[in-house]
Amino acid sequence: MFKKAEGDFIENLNEQREIQSEFLVSDKFIKRASGGYNYIKLTLADKTGQIRGLIFSEEIDIIYGSVHAGEVCEIAGKVNEFPQGSGKFNIIVKEIRELSKEEYNMEEFVRTSKLDKDALIHEIHETIKEMENPHLKSLLESFFLDDDWTEKFYSAPAARTHHHNYIGGLLDHSVEVLRICKNLCSLFPKIDSELLYTGALLHDIGKIRTYDYNPMSIKFSKEGRLLDHLFMSCEMVKAKINELEIPDELSTQILHMILSHHGNVHNGWGSTVDPKTPEAVALHHADDMDAKVKEMFQD
Repeated sequence: MFKKAEGDFIENLNEQREIQSEFLVSDKFIKRASGGYNYIKLTLADKTGQIRGLIFSEEIDIIYGSVHAGEVCEIAGKVNEFPQGSGKFNIIVKEIRELSKEEYNMEEFVRTSKLDKDALIHEIHETIKEMENPHLKSLLESFFLDDDWTEKFYSAPAARTHHHNYIGGLLDHSVEVLRICKNLCSLFPKIDSELLYTGALLHDIGKIRTYDYNPMSIKFSKEGRLLDHLFMSCEMVKAKINELEIPDELSTQILHMILSHHGNVHNGWGSTVDPKTPEAVALHHADDMDAKVKEMFQD
């Protein structure tokens, strides 16, 4: 069985050098370069992070067919910084071979949250406990006091290939957005803080239905391919709102935050309506900031 050398984990690939090690292929695409030729772009991962892998060859189709997402491969190539001086690294892959499950230790490739799960859950519960609005409090309790639901929420990824794309990523992302929102409320005290916190905790809950995942692979579910997570989040929250008989005005505010949290419709990021309230604008920017900064550290 192969064992990755300590220096070959992705978090340590920060200088140009030759490498021969094992990586999980999270995703693969055939891309066309500006010069008109095709190449393969891989997303490679291990338990410490992810990195791009690039394959340039005259046998692109054959190589592409021999490599499968969700499998571990032995890779020989060169760690390359691009652009020069950017601090961003990829691997120019010269040779790649898919490994059998007997040839590697799965624990070296399973990405999970590095944060304290119990502390994150405690922060959610304390935030709900301190709320004074009975409708918002009961709405959040209907989700976060449901053991079956929280088991899914606390383990789900927040994305397939981008930010927080690992087991427990949805919990990390939701609490990080909540923390950003708390800072925004200290800067802008006229914001309805409890309404905003509710949006922070519920805006992505549809992602528990968006992906089929296991420790080695994250794929879109059939529902995830055909329906957007904004729609599913809104649908789940709307069902609870109806059960709890939350007033229409408050209900509209909550659902508006969810449907607009990807920003203006013309961005093409999935929002069905532009954010039109202070809380919706704040949630959009908190969500966008957390996603983009997190992805920069993952690349």
